[in-house]
Amino acid sequence: MKEQQVNGLNRYRRFDETFKRHAVELSLRTDRTVKAVAEELGIAPDRLYTWRQLYAPKPSGLEQAKPDRTLEQVEEDNRRLRAEVLRLREREIVLKKSLGILSETPESGMPGSRR
Repeated sequence: MKEQQVNGLNRYRRFDETFKRHAVELSLRTDRTVKAVAEELGIAPDRLYTWRQLYAPKPSGLEQAKPDRTLEQVEEDNRRLRAEVLRLREREIVLKKSLGILSETPESGMPGSRR
């Protein structure tokens, strides 16, 4: 923490939430490094990184789209996906066998057909 000398006593600086949010916004919107923004504001870069974790907007995507799931929901999804994998493997085996059968050339042709 950055300390401030007041009447010979060391005092820790405290920042309100508005200042923290402003600092985070400044560090996100400029092309300057976090270190440069922190030095300009008179704070330590690691403090600004911590504030960014707290106050920066979260990226949109899967994290916000799906809320945290319970263990039972995860286990059910796992069971469902395992069953689907088994079905797809069986389908693949059947398709390979049928492809092998269909790609064979008939030795004598169809009965009753002439070439």
